[in-house]
Amino acid sequence: MSVNPLKILIVDDDEGHRFLMKESLEGPIHNTDIAFSGTGEDCIFKLSKETYDVVIIDFNLSDMDGLEVLRDMNCKEYNIPVIMVTAFGDESIAVEAMKLGVCEYVVKSEDYLRRLSTIVIRVVQEYKLRKEKKGVEEKLKESELRYKALINNMIDVVFTADKDLNILSINLACERVFEYPKEFAPKLNLYDLIHEEDKEKIVDCFKGSFASKREFIEGYEFRINTGRGNIKDVQMNAKMDYAKDGDAMRIEGVIRDVTDRKEFEHKLFQIDKLNALGLQSSGIAHEFNNILGIILGYLDILRMQLGDTNVRVSDTLKVIETAARDGAIIVDKVQQFSKIRKEYEGVERIDLINVVNEALEFTMPRWKTEAQSKGVEYEIVKNNLTTSKYFVKCKPSEIREVIVNILNNSVDAIPHGGRIDLSAQSEDDRAVISISDNGMGMSEEVKDKIFDPFFTTKGVRGTGLGMSVSYSVVTRYGGEIVIDSCLGEGTTIHIKLPLCSEEVTKRKVEKEVVSDYRANILVIEDEEVILDMMKVILEARGHNVFIAKDSSDGVKMYENNLYDIVLCDLAMPKLNGWKVARFIKEYDAIRKKSKTPVVLITGYELDMESLDYKKEGVDYILNKPVEFKKLHRIISDYSTANVKE
Repeated sequence: MSVNPLKILIVDDDEGHRFLMKESLEGPIHNTDIAFSGTGEDCIFKLSKETYDVVIIDFNLSDMDGLEVLRDMNCKEYNIPVIMVTAFGDESIAVEAMKLGVCEYVVKSEDYLRRLSTIVIRVVQEYKLRKEKKGVEEKLKESELRYKALINNMIDVVFTADKDLNILSINLACERVFEYPKEFAPKLNLYDLIHEEDKEKIVDCFKGSFASKREFIEGYEFRINTGRGNIKDVQMNAKMDYAKDGDAMRIEGVIRDVTDRKEFEHKLFQIDKLNALGLQSSGIAHEFNNILGIILGYLDILRMQLGDTNVRVSDTLKVIETAARDGAIIVDKVQQFSKIRKEYEGVERIDLINVVNEALEFTMPRWKTEAQSKGVEYEIVKNNLTTSKYFVKCKPSEIREVIVNILNNSVDAIPHGGRIDLSAQSEDDRAVISISDNGMGMSEEVKDKIFDPFFTTKGVRGTGLGMSVSYSVVTRYGGEIVIDSCLGEGTTIHIKLPLCSEEVTKRKVEKEVVSDYRANILVIEDEEVILDMMKVILEARGHNVFIAKDSSDGVKMYENNLYDIVLCDLAMPKLNGWKVARFIKEYDAIRKKSKTPVVLITGYELDMESLDYKKEGVDYILNKPVEFKKLHRIISDYSTANVKE
C-alpha cells in the first residue's frame, strides 16, 4: 500500500543551509518530496502551482523577510502550516510571526537541524488535527443550524420549561399557535395560557406525573387563551427530566394546535348523530305514515258517503284533513333532516330576493299584526333586497321555509320588540342572505347544539326541528349556514348558497285526465285497516278490487288470475314488496303475458336518485300517506296503456 510522500518546501537564500535542512529531514522522515526556493517571490510562485504539506521559511531572504512572505501567503489564502527559522532570536518577530499564523518559530542553534524533523512531524500532525477539528466543528455547527431551522419551521410549538411551567426556550411556532411574539415568549408561563376551565386538570396532571416520577405525558388535550383573545384546542406531548434526588428539573414538550381537527370531529359527530337518528326515525315515520294514511283515506270515504249535504261537517272534515296533512309534512321533515343531497325533485332557478320578500310576507302576522296587538314594535330593515341579481338552484318552498324559521327565531329572541336586519350580498361564487337581530344572543353551548334535531331553547313551545331541517335543506343544495353570535350582542345568521346562471328546465304540469276504465286491481297489504280502506275507495271508482293480507297469498292469487295492476306494500313479512314485484315480472315472462304494472307503496324514505327501481320490477313508487288523486291517475294511465295494447 503506497503512502503519499510528505511534500516540504524549504525557502532559504543560502544554498548550503537548504541542503543541510534537506539532509536532516530525509533521514528521520523516510518518504519525503522536498522542493527549494531561494526567494520569497519564488516561494509564492511555487505555492500557486503546487500544494505542500509544510513550508520552512528563513526569516532573512534576499528580496523580502519571512514576515512579508507570510503576509503575502495570507493575502492569497494559502492555508499551509509554516515553520520559521532564523539565525537571531527576536521576541517581537516571534510574536508577529505567530500572529500571522506561524506554527513554530525555530532559532538556528547548534542542534536545530537535529530537532528539525521532529518539529516538522509535530507541526504537520497538529495542523491535520486542527483541520479535522475545524471540519468537525463546522459540521456540528451546520447540523445545529439545520436542527434549529427544523425546529423553528415546525408547525407545532416545541418548548422547554421548568417545573413551574415557566418557558425556558421555544420555537417560532409560538407566534402562530399562542399568538404571542417570540421575544415575549421567555416571559410566558404555560399555566397562564391555559383556559380557566382546564387549569385544574392540567395542574393535577403535572402533580400526579411528578409524584409518580412519570417520564412522559402523551396526547393530553386542553384549551388555551391566545395573545389575541382567541380560544384554541391544543394537544401536548411532554417529557419530564428529573434530578438524581428525584426532583423534577425540566419539561420538554410539543404542543400542537388541534382546533381545526376538533371542529372537524364535531361536524363528523353531528353527521353521525343525524345518521343514527335518521335510521331510528325512518321506522317511526313509517308507522306514522300508516296512521296518517288511514285517517286521510277514511276522510275520503266519509266525504263520498256524506257528499255536500252538511256544510258544517264538511268544514270539520277539512280541518281534520289539514291537521293530518300537516302531520305528514312533519313526518317528511323527520325523514329529510339527515339526508344531505345536492339535488332534489322540484329544483328550479329562483330569484333569492323574491323568496326573502315572500318569507317576510309569510311572517308578517307575527312581527306586525300579532305584535302590534300586544303593544310590541319590530323594526324590519331591508338592505340590498330590491335588485334581482342573486339566482340559485333550489326548491323555492324549502328555502322559503328556512328563512321563515330564522325570522321566527329572531322574533322569539326579542319578545319585547327590537330590530331585525335582512341583507343580501355576493361572496365569491355564492349568494349570502344575512338575518340579524339585536336580541340576547347565544352562548357557545347553544351554538354547538343549534343544529341538533329536537334541541330547543323555547321549552314546550318549540319542536327543535326548525334549525336542523334548515341545516339539512341548505347543505343539500351545496350551501352552509354560519352563525355569528355572542351573549348580550345579538345574533346574525348567514345563509350561503351557490349562485347559478343557467336556466333550469322546469317540468311541465300536465292536465289530469282520469279514464273511466274499470280495472282489475290486486292489493297486497299486511295492515288490515289500510287494506279495507283501499278496497272501499277503489271500488267507489268502479274498479274490481281483490285483496291479500299476506304477500304469499298475494303471489298465489297472481299465479291463478289476471290483473290489470298490482298495488303492493313494501314492508311485509315473508316476501317484501321488492320480491313480489320481481316474481310478478318473472311470472309474466313465463306465461308470455305483457308485463303487469306494479306500484310499490311505502312509508319509508327511499333514495330515489340512486335507486333503479325499474330493474327491480317496480313501475312506480307511491309514498304514504297515499294521495288518492295521484293513485287514481296512476291506475288510469296504466289501464289506458293496457287497453291500447
